[in-house]
Amino acid sequence: MSVLSAPGVILGRCNPYGAESGGPRRLLGGMYGPGSARTEGMSLPENVEQGEWACTRRADVRCRMVCAHGHTGQVMELCSWHDDKVYSGELVAGVLRQVSRTERQRGHFEEIQKRQAGCCPRCLFPHPYDELAREVMAWQRQLTAYWPNRWRTAAAQEIRTRIDDAGKLMDMARDAGIIHNCPMTLVPVS
Repeated sequence: MSVLSAPGVILGRCNPYGAESGGPRRLLGGMYGPGSARTEGMSLPENVEQGEWACTRRADVRCRMVCAHGHTGQVMELCSWHDDKVYSGELVAGVLRQVSRTERQRGHFEEIQKRQAGCCPRCLFPHPYDELAREVMAWQRQLTAYWPNRWRTAAAQEIRTRIDDAGKLMDMARDAGIIHNCPMTLVPVS
């Protein structure tokens, strides 16, 4: 008689930035929408140009970001450590030959934890400062229409003044501890 163990969770492909689920919709906790990561005109692969940044590896970990104040991000399926074959040239008896070796590489789980988990979006943009940040971004978009011919007009100066005033409000909130950097940790979930 054999004992069967419970089947493991079958994960899909690594989906670090939303390419597998329709594009990056929640960059910086939703502050930026799906078009914010686009890089048109830079001669990049199409998925990168559209801001999707696809990964071809299978997912190894289901996880979510969590900060010290209990804020949580969405569940992500990410790849973890993997072995890649890398190639180099080696000169043997005057002939260049290709040599391969296996190198251990960090996956998206390790890379995101190392480089992209520096601050919790909800701690960095608490309400109502999240709305103020969106207004500032809208004013900055408006201001681009004034460059360069109408940059010194009264209308452009009014927009710059609004942006500066909003920045001062955010600086005061940061000094008061309302806005703060709170690192996040990737936590595996079932």
